[in-house]
Amino acid sequence: MYRVLIADDEPSVAGSLKESIAWQELGLEVAGILENGKEVLAFLEREPVDILILDIRMPGLNGLEVCERLHETREKLQIILISGYAEFSYAERAIRYGVLGYCLKPLEYDKVTQLLLKAEKNCEKWNREAQEVDLLEAVDRNDTQALREKMRLAQMEEGRAWVLVSTGGGKLSFESPFLMLELGREQYGYLCREPVSPVSLECMRQKEEILGIGYTKEAVCAEEISRAFKDCQTKAFQYFVNPRERLCGELDAMRAVPHLEGLQELITKKKWDSVIETLQKLEKDGFEDFTIRSALKLCNMIHNGNLFLGAENDDYVYSLRQLAADYGNIRRMFAGLCQDIEEAKNQQKPSMEYTNTAFLELMEYIEDHYKSDISLTSAAQHCHMSANYLSQLFKKETGMTFVHYVTQLRMEEALRLLRTTKKSAAEISAMVGFNDYFYFLKTFKKYTGKTLSQYRAEL
Repeated sequence: MYRVLIADDEPSVAGSLKESIAWQELGLEVAGILENGKEVLAFLEREPVDILILDIRMPGLNGLEVCERLHETREKLQIILISGYAEFSYAERAIRYGVLGYCLKPLEYDKVTQLLLKAEKNCEKWNREAQEVDLLEAVDRNDTQALREKMRLAQMEEGRAWVLVSTGGGKLSFESPFLMLELGREQYGYLCREPVSPVSLECMRQKEEILGIGYTKEAVCAEEISRAFKDCQTKAFQYFVNPRERLCGELDAMRAVPHLEGLQELITKKKWDSVIETLQKLEKDGFEDFTIRSALKLCNMIHNGNLFLGAENDDYVYSLRQLAADYGNIRRMFAGLCQDIEEAKNQQKPSMEYTNTAFLELMEYIEDHYKSDISLTSAAQHCHMSANYLSQLFKKETGMTFVHYVTQLRMEEALRLLRTTKKSAAEISAMVGFNDYFYFLKTFKKYTGKTLSQYRAEL
């Protein structure tokens, strides 16, 4: 049950409110009845409260002053204001403080009930989002005990589940109990109590907004869930390699190993012409030996090679979605890597000449696009120069790498949104440009020194 605190200096109003609302039927309980604002603040320090019904005119601190004090520190608290004064200025101030609703005396209990139902839905949304973050962190940490408890609460009594990941817009639903978590921008993961039938999978695949679906053919236990999610993410992005493979239950990750080992040897020996020749052959024949994850490994292997040392990891691709966004498909990736190598080979050491106007244009581009799929490549194309050249120039002008700067912008915006909005952490992660929620969690911990749950608990 959610706990409701009533504060009104007129005992008759507070008493009538307590007697006239079907609290138990609504799934609510009255935690207390108080007469002034100071008592409210003291009560909230001692006991948990989910919903506050607050009179505007009270001795000591009035209702609006209480709202002002609570606005920054208790964003989750649902506040309903009541007053005998029909003045717009009160309502206007109440809206600024995030108050849920405003009722005039004499109270219409039907309206109060409607607001209580709305408040209860908001509380459920907050709790659901908190549980989703807890589940994501449990998957990220491979916390088997926490995963088993989450699965038990979702009626997965045997501690086993079928894992499925979808990418593209839209969430999926299942007939049997399931848990859903947002893995990144337009990426959703599911733990299902029952296997998904081939017919249902095909129906899901045919949804226009779904780009790909990866799933486990067998149920996995709690100890295997973290690995299963990673595998299913790879399967869900397999359309990057083969556009026809939008529904994927099995992949052979070992097929790409000989290609990767051969290319790594050529890179180590600085045989970049041979690297280009190999990539061109793979573009025509052999690309289907790859998964998107082995394609990502290849992309980063090349950009971390000795030819690209000046880039200082600015070309590093952190997520599967970023790779798909940068190149579209694996054959374009092979062609793009060949182009990057040719440009790096032919480029002399930069003169580090950069006009103020050009630099301002670059910074404006970053400011306008850092919340989307921005990359060093897209920024370089915008500025009509090679990625390697831009990387060195950016480091000279700012003292930090391009990637570090963009990550800093994203984290600062994420913290602002966590403090000032009621959006879920998954929504915020996607809003500020993190395409992979697990990477967001790791970056958040590195940036703040706290887990997301710890940070939110202190808000």
